[in-house]
This record gives sequence, structure tokens and C-alpha cells, in this order.
Amino acid sequence: MSALNKTNLVIVMAPLPGDFEGSPQDMAEAMVERMEIQSPVGTNFFVVGDIEPTSDQGPWLKNGDRWYVFSATDGKYVPINLEDSLDLFTIGATLPGQPGVNDPLLFIRTTGSRSLGWYGWDGSTWRPFSNVPPSGTTAERPSSPSDLEQFWDTDIDALIHYERGSWRTVSGVPGDIKHVSFSVLADALERNPGWVYLGKDDQSIRGLVIGIATKDAGATPDSVFATDSGISARASGDKVGEETHVLDSDEIEQHTHLIGHATLLNSDNDIHLHRVDDAETLAIPNPGPYNYFEVKGDGAANGTKTGTAGNGPAGTMLVTTKQLSKANASATNYTELAVAHNNMQPTVFFWTLVKT
Repeated sequence: MSALNKTNLVIVMAPLPGDFEGSPQDMAEAMVERMEIQSPVGTNFFVVGDIEPTSDQGPWLKNGDRWYVFSATDGKYVPINLEDSLDLFTIGATLPGQPGVNDPLLFIRTTGSRSLGWYGWDGSTWRPFSNVPPSGTTAERPSSPSDLEQFWDTDIDALIHYERGSWRTVSGVPGDIKHVSFSVLADALERNPGWVYLGKDDQSIRGLVIGIATKDAGATPDSVFATDSGISARASGDKVGEETHVLDSDEIEQHTHLIGHATLLNSDNDIHLHRVDDAETLAIPNPGPYNYFEVKGDGAANGTKTGTAGNGPAGTMLVTTKQLSKANASATNYTELAVAHNNMQPTVFFWTLVKT
């Protein structure tokens, strides 16, 4: 007989009657009939707890959810192998046929040494399925997450995973750019973990409109795409354009500026400019431009004049290379340099984020 283990069980026997009579066999049977196995602390045939027993105490239910048995070869408890008793799924490289009544309804598809994913039988075909991630508020995210662990954050309504040491949205790859309609940047960043403001470290791109590049940056780009006529080739990262612009002479179409009316111009005049409506007259607010050049009809005295120019007779033309500016009028300066005009197309601005 192999060695027996001590237990906390106790054999208890009720006393025999005082007037008992019989053979030795009768006595043995009477004793067995009066015996009971009892225990002062209850009866357990396996160990439950998180501390591994140092010797064989029967099956061990570790932490209440994992079974271990004692290995005489290893001298310690080892996980129990339930493979023969748990026939819940099959594994293979190709999908099984229609399962029988007692066949598993779950299948793990593999290729080589890699697992591709789970499939389940829906009654007519094998369909792939995935795990439903846990969900909760931002404060309820796992405190010590594992790499690539997923979580649905109900505060931001987004699927996130723990990757490279921080929580990030599953959507997007590093370098992706997107616009968000939040009016406050802090709100946008809170709802988009793993994203940062695009102009965070580069002031030169802040406030610019984003366009489509046509070639790689650098002197010898690998990727180059042709553009339509009138569209310049732009490398990735190029910055061009200006919000306002002052036109120079080469950018202005040849033209004339008419101030006043031309109703009295006739064939006797030396200069023919352009007819304007009768109601348009030249009225120069005081003080008028200081010094001017006057061109009149045939036989008139033409040339440079000193002093202040008046309104002049009907048909007078004022030609100047500067902008008329009544607000800056003075005795010697009635005009100002040309001002910049708005060069920006109708635009709405949103916060722009980039995935890190």
C-alpha cells in the first residue's frame, strides 16, 4: 500500500449496547454500523487560495479560477491539462466544413505559426469575429495597461489603445493630419489622445492654408507629378503666398485713371482721354496737391506750375503715381504710397492636429 496522507477527518463510533451478545463477526458489523467520519472544521478535498501549498494537498484552485495539481516529478504544483475534457474549438489553416451536432462551433484560423483570428459558426457559415473591448469613462481606463490593450472611452466616444507608453486613438497613423471643429484647443486634444497641434513646434506654418504637394522635398525628388497649365509644382513642405499684396508696375494692366468730366473736350484739345458721365467732376479738397503739371489746349501755356493746384476747369485730369489720401493731406503732401490689398480667398480656420 502506498503512503497515506494525514487529514483532519476523525472516525467516531457510537457505543455498543451493554447487553450485546454475539460472535466476533457480529461484533465487527455492529461496530461498523455505529461508525461515522467527522471533521471539526468541515471537509475539503482540494485547496483554495493564492499561496501554493508546499506539499501535495490535493488539487489546488489558485485564486479561485485556475486549477493546479501536484507533480511528484517537479516537486511542485503545475497547471492541470484539460485538453481532453474541453473540446470547445478547433485550430487549423482552412475553415472546417459544417460542424456536426457534437462538434465545436468555434475555430481559430492559423497560417504557419501565426494566429489569424477567431471564427464562429452562425448556423450556415463560418464568420470571423473579434473581441468586444471593455468600456468606461476616461477615469476608468486601465491603470496599468499592457501594450496594444484596447479600451472604448465613453467620455470621448472613441476606441483607443495603449501604444508606445501612452493612450492613443486607434484611428490614424503617425503623420496623419486632420481638422477638428473645436473652438478651444485643449478640448480638441482631450478628445484626440495621441494627437498634437500641427504648429506646435513650427511657427512658420501656423495660419497657413494646406495645399496638395506635387513632388518630394529636396533637389532630387523621387516622386514628382505633373500639374495643369498655370499651376506651379510645389514640394512637400513648401510655403508660398501672402495675405496682402502691393501691386508693382509690372503687375498692373495698362490703363488710365479718370477724375473729373470730359464734356468740354473737343477737337481743339491736344489730349483725348476718355469720356465720363457729365456729373463726375474733379473736386480736390483743401489743401490741394502742392506743385503740379498743367496741360491745356492749343496755344495755351503748358508746363510745370508751382503753388497749390485748384479744382481746375471742366475737363481737368489729375494724374498721380500715389494714392489720393485726404486724411493725410498737408501743405506739401496730399498723396500716400499705394496700400496693400487683401489677397486671401474666403477661408474658415479650424484647429489642425497631427498624429504622433
